[in-house]
Amino acid sequence: MQRQKTMIAIFVLTFWGFAFCSTGLAQDDKKFIPGEDSGFYYTIKKGDTLWDLSQKFYDSKWDWPGLWEMNDDIKNPHWITPGKNIQIFLKEKTTPEPKIVTVQKIKKEAVPVNVETSFSFSKMDHIGFLKKKAQISLGSIIKEQDDNLMMSTNDIIFIKPSGKGTLFPGSVYHIFTTETVKKKLQGHPFNGIKHLIKAQVKILDHKGTYVKGIITNAYRAVDKGDLIMEYYDRESVLTVEDNPSSIEARIICSENNDIMINDYQIAFINMGKATVSPGQIYSIFRENKTKGYTVWSSKKEASIKIENLKSGKLIVLHTEDIASTVMILSSKYAIHPNDMVN
Repeated sequence: MQRQKTMIAIFVLTFWGFAFCSTGLAQDDKKFIPGEDSGFYYTIKKGDTLWDLSQKFYDSKWDWPGLWEMNDDIKNPHWITPGKNIQIFLKEKTTPEPKIVTVQKIKKEAVPVNVETSFSFSKMDHIGFLKKKAQISLGSIIKEQDDNLMMSTNDIIFIKPSGKGTLFPGSVYHIFTTETVKKKLQGHPFNGIKHLIKAQVKILDHKGTYVKGIITNAYRAVDKGDLIMEYYDRESVLTVEDNPSSIEARIICSENNDIMINDYQIAFINMGKATVSPGQIYSIFRENKTKGYTVWSSKKEASIKIENLKSGKLIVLHTEDIASTVMILSSKYAIHPNDMVN
């Protein structure tokens, strides 16, 4: 796999078991900005060397030229500045050809490097969420100024206030829709309300019986009847916890109710803020058992449960009362609703 500087770089901690893929979002001439770009990054600590970081991230001290080559603003590999953010890229199958420099002996620190890893997701403010009761609606869309049925960025819309709050001119709100979720997970019923955030709207004027606004940023097509709520602000940079306490959760569904959930898709698990926290990384397992196995002594069919199949990894992005929003980071096998999360 050739390194592309046009893709989001997501690194693999060696004990995760299999590598992540990456998608194209970063640009060649754009400096990585946590919170605006998506991916993993590391803040250099006093005493760090590329030699030590290579050992920590790639389980090999000899891969440090790849780290250096991938971070163009590191001019001298023997001098890296504490407090500086560097990107941690997917390890190549072959280490990139290093730059030609005068080799100096790197002094290793006696104290082990304290690696703190963070995850940055630029679209954190418009991921969906799932909770027990519906979010309070401040109003609903009556129509678009030119009677367009499907609305998008820069469209002027008219809103009927719900009377459950005030829509202030100059303020930004979310446009959303809800959907009832009823599932049976591990034999137990799960009921909740899925909230899908569609766009941002800025209030222009309050006319008393109606409100006028402009859609400033649409992520999905907006429709007549869609609801308005307070802006759901979230922290876009999360501290990664890659070895949290084990949980017994299930994948409920994805944002778009996909039958198979792929890498980088948003989904929900049936564990809320009392149990999990944003930034925690968990493994996904598929139940693995034989079907129609014949027991010859009784000549009856039976099923034998064997070791669960590890099929992927996810990271928790946001938590609510009964569920959490997650992103699928990697998938070795197909991932489906009701798969186990530990």
